Amino acid sequence: MEKITTRRWARLGAVVGTGALLVGVLAGCSGAAPGADSGSTDTDAALKEDVTLTWWTWSDTTQEQADAISEVYPNVTFDVVKLENPDAVVTKLQNAIKAGKGAPDIVPVEYQTMPQLTLGGALADLEPYGLAEYEDAFTASTWNSVNVQDQLVGLPGDSGPMVMIYNKALYEKAGITEAPTTWDEFATASAAIHAADPEAYIANSGDAGFFTSMIWASGGQPFKTDGENVTIDLQDEGTKKFADFWSDRLEAGELSGLATWSDEWTKALTQDKLGTLLMGSWMISGGMQDYGPAGRFQVAPMPTWDGQPASAENGGSGLSVTSQSENKAAAAGILKYLAEGEGRALLNANGFPSTIADLENPEWLDAPFPGYSDQPANQVGAASAESVITGWQYLPYQGYANNVFSDSVGKALGSGGDLNEALVDWQDTLVEYGNEQGFSVNK
Repeated sequence: MEKITTRRWARLGAVVGTGALLVGVLAGCSGAAPGADSGSTDTDAALKEDVTLTWWTWSDTTQEQADAISEVYPNVTFDVVKLENPDAVVTKLQNAIKAGKGAPDIVPVEYQTMPQLTLGGALADLEPYGLAEYEDAFTASTWNSVNVQDQLVGLPGDSGPMVMIYNKALYEKAGITEAPTTWDEFATASAAIHAADPEAYIANSGDAGFFTSMIWASGGQPFKTDGENVTIDLQDEGTKKFADFWSDRLEAGELSGLATWSDEWTKALTQDKLGTLLMGSWMISGGMQDYGPAGRFQVAPMPTWDGQPASAENGGSGLSVTSQSENKAAAAGILKYLAEGEGRALLNANGFPSTIADLENPEWLDAPFPGYSDQPANQVGAASAESVITGWQYLPYQGYANNVFSDSVGKALGSGGDLNEALVDWQDTLVEYGNEQGFSVNK
């Protein structure tokens, strides 16, 4: 359960709290202190010197990873500081940057938060330390996520190419014997499931992280950032396509209003009242056995609009070196160790990998999952990773955006209101807020 608890925070971190911390995002650029780093980029030499690296984390397994790394690099010791969740890491890091001191050497960062912390001057550019040579080792989408504003600000960690986990028995009870491959088939299944049992729904209406991922999977690209210039178009073709589709399900009363991860949501899954999870592949090993007997759930590719593979990322995070680190070369050297080989295996011990070699490893690909009737479910996630639509960007204040999602789109999802009208309201809020923070939004 520890893994899923961490993952839950990874998702919940997308919708809580960070908005209040974004005041002065651009002002934070001037607050970033470079520290007393020597300026050397020789990572090998740095790892031969006695050094203690401070490593913030929200994971319970980081200390174990740090101990294993110290066995390889005996001159390197770690001061692992566990914080409550991803949001707490962002809060503490932004406060340290603003204060000019107190940041760690190594910090985990959710992909959606990297633009915010990069523009705030919190993260070091890793390209001078040789990290760029690992580009071909990673999926295009995760590598794109750690490259922000022409800087390499992180090493990809886990990933979340979207998959569909569905209750096979609930589908079959409604006469649906095959997982839907298109959204038209999904709509048919949705109506059939709710007709067969008025208390059952194909899915819940979702939250900000889900909604933006579904926009991404539908070809939408509503957020564009070029330096301090930001463009927001929450009525672009892909965004509107998904909003129209989801509005139809809402209008028909076919979506549950239960909040993801709530106790009631868990109960609905367990009692065959909620048929589908559309989530990142980290959920494949995320404890579905807790929601029913083995074989109740199966993993299938995400439905698409035309039946051709198309997916998006949902969640995931990487590791970064902070701009205040006085040991940047040593910290970057540790990230290089974690980029491949034994180090990568250490990092991949939890979560869904972002490294191509692991995604293509037959032993990993073909591993049976007893909870899914021995289905080699990783194959579905790996195929999704290959079809993630390119070009997606998060806002440099995505945390705030997700935090206020409930005021407009979230409210419409809960009441069956007009999603496109709500998206326009959300956009107006984001434009106003971005301009207040010093960005040039939609100008």
